[in-house]
Amino acid sequence: MSLRRLAVLIATVLLTVMALPAQATGISTDYQEFTYAATYYFNADFYGYPVYFPSWAQEHVWDRHVLGYERDYKEKTTFYPLGQYVAGRKLPETMDGYDVVYLIEETIEYGNPEFDGDRVVLTYDLPGYEASYYGIDEMKAVIQEEEYDGYVYFEVVTAYPVYGPDVAVYEDHHWVD
Repeated sequence: MSLRRLAVLIATVLLTVMALPAQATGISTDYQEFTYAATYYFNADFYGYPVYFPSWAQEHVWDRHVLGYERDYKEKTTFYPLGQYVAGRKLPETMDGYDVVYLIEETIEYGNPEFDGDRVVLTYDLPGYEASYYGIDEMKAVIQEEEYDGYVYFEVVTAYPVYGPDVAVYEDHHWVD
C-alpha cells in the first residue's frame, strides 16, 4: 500500500469517526450502572427468602420511572431524579444508576409490607439523611412470590419513588409541581 493511499485511508477514518454523534451521555452511563448493579450486585432478602431483580423488571423500572415511557397511558408516573429530560422537563440530578438499585434493596429489606395474594407492596420511608441526600422521602416496591422445584423466592415487579423534594410527578398528561 502506498503512503498516499494510507494517508487517504487514515483521513477517511478520522472524518468518519468525527462525524459520528456522541453516544455517551450521562443517562446512558446511569443505565449501564443500573443494569450492572441490578444484575450482579442486587442482594435483598424478604423474610429470609431471596429476591431477584429480573431483566424484564429492570427494563420496566428504567423505561417507566426514568425515561417516562407510557406516562401518558397511566394515571400517574413518578421519576427517579437522575438529571434526565422527560417530556421537555429537566429533572433534578441527585442520584445515579447505582443509587436506584441501592434504594430498591433498602425498600425491600426495610419497607412495611402489605400482602396481596402472591404479591407484596413494600413502602419505605427513607431516614432523614438518605431523604435529604437523594431527594426522595418515600419509595415503593412490588415483589411477587415465585416457586421453582419446591424452592420459594421473590422477584421484583416494579419499584419507584412516591414523593420527595426531587421526585417529579407526571399525572393526567401534565407535570404536577
